[in-house]
Amino acid sequence: MPRPTRPFIVYVDDSGSEDVGWLWTALAIPFEQWSEYLHRWLGFRSWLYHRHRVPANFELHAQVWLSVEPARHTSVEQLAIVEDENGELAEVLRRGRAHRRTRFEVFEKAVKTIGKFTDARLFTVATGSSTGAAKIALYDELLCFLEDFLATEGAHATLIVDGAHDSGGHLRAAHRALMIERRRVVEDAGLRRSMDSQLLQMTDCCAHAAFQSVQDRPNLDEKFRRHYETALARVIARPFDTEPGRWIRGLDYEADNRACPSERVGNAP
Repeated sequence: MPRPTRPFIVYVDDSGSEDVGWLWTALAIPFEQWSEYLHRWLGFRSWLYHRHRVPANFELHAQVWLSVEPARHTSVEQLAIVEDENGELAEVLRRGRAHRRTRFEVFEKAVKTIGKFTDARLFTVATGSSTGAAKIALYDELLCFLEDFLATEGAHATLIVDGAHDSGGHLRAAHRALMIERRRVVEDAGLRRSMDSQLLQMTDCCAHAAFQSVQDRPNLDEKFRRHYETALARVIARPFDTEPGRWIRGLDYEADNRACPSERVGNAP
C-alpha cells in the first residue's frame, strides 16, 4: 500500500522596491492544520475588531497599514468598512504618531500569531536586482526551495499566489517547467486577491517583515528590522543543522539547485 504523504497548501506573496530588490515569501500550511491556523488568525482579527473597530473583512495589507496615513491608500469600499455612521474613521487608522505606533503594535501581534503556527513553514527568497527578469527568475528559485522541502518531507503542495492576473503567463510557465515525473508542486499557481483571503494577508505580513529585514535605512527601528527572524523563528525554513536566524535564500546563503526538477533551473535530466 502506498505510503501516505502530508499535503500542504502554500500561500505566496511578493515584496520589494527598485532600490532594494525583490523577494518572494511562501507560507506553507499542512492541510490538516489549515482550519486550526485560520481559527487562531480569526481570533486575532476578532481582537482587532473589539479593540480597534477593524473587522475581519477589512484587508490587512501591511504596507498600507503601517503607512503614515492608511486612508490615502485604501479604496472607498474598504474605508466604508471602518467608518462609523457619521463617516468617522476608526481611530487606529487615523494620521498621527500615536495612532501609527498602535498600528505597529497590531502588526507585531499579527506576526507573532503566525509565528506560533509550529507545523507551518515559511520560505523567503530574495535578490538585490530590481529588474522584471530578476523577479521572474526568483519565482523559479522559490519553486526550487519548495520542491527541496517537499522532497525531504515526502509531501506534495498546491500554491495560491496573490494577484488577479498572471501577466505574461510567467507563473504558469514556471510551474510547467517543473518535470512531471519528479515535481511535488502540483498544478499551476492559483491566483487570488489578498483582500479575499485571510491566509494571503498572513503571507503579506510575513513578506513585509522579511522586506524590512533586508532594508538598510538608518531610521528603521532595529527591533522592527529583526521582527522576521525573531517573531517567525519557529516557522522559518532553513538549512539543516543551522542555528535560528533570518535565513533568506539568495541573501543569507546560496542553495545548490542542481537537483531542482525545473527545466529552467536544475541540471537534472
